[in-house]
Amino acid sequence: MTAPFRTTPRPGDRAAVRRLVADAGVFSETEVGWAVEVVDTALDRGAAAGYHFLFAEGEDCLEGFACFGPIDGTANRFDLYWIAVARTAQGRGLGRRLLESSMDAARALNGTHMFIDTSTRADYAPAHALYRTLGFEQMGTLIDFYADGDGKALFGRKL
Repeated sequence: MTAPFRTTPRPGDRAAVRRLVADAGVFSETEVGWAVEVVDTALDRGAAAGYHFLFAEGEDCLEGFACFGPIDGTANRFDLYWIAVARTAQGRGLGRRLLESSMDAARALNGTHMFIDTSTRADYAPAHALYRTLGFEQMGTLIDFYADGDGKALFGRKL
């Protein structure tokens, strides 16, 4: 993936995001549904939904995507809602490019901080390492948040 990321969701992204997130191997079926829901909301409500996307298209499938947006009630703070890379595209720096581009886009929208809520499960360790590499700090943890043994970690950084 060397071309610029596509930023506008299309109807076909519903199925493509479902396949991509399910294939990533770390997300539950409920989480897969949530990923599709942000695409559906953006398609239905447009810019009013408050979601911004980056889609990394491969030759024959969606290789990765990120979704981020401003946090209501805050002063220029953004959430990274989703970042996922297909297993076949992992290890080539696509996740890093998606996250860096998400931060750049948030800055262009006057964002001053970005936050990420994520699982504390061991299979999320590569994602945590990526966040730390790009300057995110773990700011807190809620023990057993998602399920017993699966807490919520909050990462954040100034942009």
